[in-house]
Amino acid sequence: MYAPLDLQTPLVAQWIGILLAVAGLAVVAHGLWRRKRYRAHLDDEDARYAGPDRLRDAVRETVAGAGVLVIGVAAIVYSVFGNQAWQDAVQDNVAAKYGVESVQGKEWRGNALNADVTMPDGTVHEDVLITFEDSGEPQITRDLTQPPEQPEQ
Repeated sequence: MYAPLDLQTPLVAQWIGILLAVAGLAVVAHGLWRRKRYRAHLDDEDARYAGPDRLRDAVRETVAGAGVLVIGVAAIVYSVFGNQAWQDAVQDNVAAKYGVESVQGKEWRGNALNADVTMPDGTVHEDVLITFEDSGEPQITRDLTQPPEQPEQ
């Protein structure tokens, strides 16, 4: 009945993607730099790798770096879509159980979300703590049928 929430995978994919993209970009830059130097014959006498395949080796390095960069970008794109999917699941699960209009998440603490909840009549309940079971079922301990408490002035 409720969509399960996967909160970790998009976050892990985001950080792995950033790490791979940065590493891939560095390897591509180094490979292009090596290729440029080899083509200009700047390292003919004192090159660490002066073999006949050094240009081909620099191209292989560039291609390998580009592959890592593509994998990193793909992981970042996956994390963006995964993040949107669990935000939609949170909205759908809370709406299915409590009939709310919208859920604006503020802060996650483990499996609990601190959020502002808007009811269909336009009433906004601020700082509502919503906990989620493993099945995705939301639990709200606050009574949403009562008007929200007004701060004392």
